[in-house]
Amino acid sequence: MGVLFDNFIPALHLILTPENLLIMLVGIVVGTILGALPGFGAAQALALMFPFTFSMTPEAGTLFFIAIYAAAEYGGSIPAILIRTPGTTAAAITVLDGYPMAQQGKAGRALKISLYTGVVGSIASSFIFLFAASSLAWIGLQFGPSEMFAVGVFGLSIIGSFFGENPVKGFIATGVGLFLATVGSSGFSGLRFTFGQAALLDGVPLLVVIIGVMAMPEAFDLMLARKGADPELAKLSGGEKEANHVGWKVMRRLTPTMIRSTLIGTAVGAIPGPGATVSSLLAYSEEKRHSKHPEKFGTGIDEGVAAPETANNAVVAGSLIPSLALGVPGSGAIAILLGLLISKGVVPGPLLFTQDSPLVMAVFLGLIASALLMLVVGAAGVRVFAQIARIPRYILAPFVLMLLIIGTYSYQNYSAHVVMALLLGALAYWFEKIRIPVIPIVLAFVMEPIIEANLNRAMVIHGGDLSFILTRPITIGLLVLAAATIILGFRRSLASR
Repeated sequence: MGVLFDNFIPALHLILTPENLLIMLVGIVVGTILGALPGFGAAQALALMFPFTFSMTPEAGTLFFIAIYAAAEYGGSIPAILIRTPGTTAAAITVLDGYPMAQQGKAGRALKISLYTGVVGSIASSFIFLFAASSLAWIGLQFGPSEMFAVGVFGLSIIGSFFGENPVKGFIATGVGLFLATVGSSGFSGLRFTFGQAALLDGVPLLVVIIGVMAMPEAFDLMLARKGADPELAKLSGGEKEANHVGWKVMRRLTPTMIRSTLIGTAVGAIPGPGATVSSLLAYSEEKRHSKHPEKFGTGIDEGVAAPETANNAVVAGSLIPSLALGVPGSGAIAILLGLLISKGVVPGPLLFTQDSPLVMAVFLGLIASALLMLVVGAAGVRVFAQIARIPRYILAPFVLMLLIIGTYSYQNYSAHVVMALLLGALAYWFEKIRIPVIPIVLAFVMEPIIEANLNRAMVIHGGDLSFILTRPITIGLLVLAAATIILGFRRSLASR
């Protein structure tokens, strides 16, 4: 650790050079824009920008990628709040309270809370990264395939138990998401549920599910809006400035939420595999459990935005822990970052903290500098972004629908994906009318590959013997928590009747 701090001044000088500050600023802008595109997460943004790093130094390229990664996680919340279309899967949790706030005329407030708490989560987790990297990296290594399978099951128990009016409806939506994720090639047992349709051989893409389930129902609602007085738009008048103000008093009230969510996001990030979606889900669930008024979650409250946004931004620093300390990528985005380092001749691993400590310190300072730049860029953009909520629904409708159709088609230039998105949109629209939550569909779709792939790996490792579940303490503990979560969910549902 002493070697690291000996390089503080040289690393700070490196960060503050005009060239590197400009590179990080460009990374923040690019990451925010790409993160706001539905289905275009941090990994896709880094992959798209990889060729631009060929002429950069290892330090400049790393800072550029860190800035993009951090900004993409924030950018995903912008369309989630404004038009209920999460730019990333992690932002699907932000929809729960962010979009209702926008409907109440508090889009600016939701965007500010998302920005401010995301910056706090990023900076706080950066300090955890510096002081606890080696310890958290060791913890991350304890999670093998069987433990990751249990993490997935635990996630499903939360999704089904706490989203919607009652667990029955929550698990119906969760089952739909799991079914959609099994369509196509499994990678282990051939083709499933293709029904002889060539369009289903490669399965249903995540982008199509996000757009179809989350965005299409809202587009249909917009299309059905009549010209004339708009009740949602009318809410923006009167008291708007006060309602959208987020000052120190609000941030102090959200401090316990940010602390809990930062710890969750950093810990989940240090475990290779789960990523920002799982951290947002766990943080939201934990915040709802701690709340004195859990029934208000989903109606547009500050904590419902702060918890997932703090957690998914804290994942950025957390996922760097096993990556730099052990060379184990914590997510797809970090795998691309490791590819950049290796291409520049930097070998991630335990020796990196002693042999290349200036770079590690530069990464730490780069995380903080990126968060501060994101605060500046985000604060400048909040007022512009919030104006989208002012546009009358009947004017916004054709543009939103056209954007969704074009975005779906351009993903792979395949018209069948547009049909899938429209059909899923119709199903989700019907689900909403009968009060079945649709967000569990997306979350379960994301969790299914984690569960299936790790279960298969665990079965291969243990020779097909399922008794491994009873021999792994972490696995047992997580499965017990999953069972307890389901029981608690049903008990709370029965008690509220």
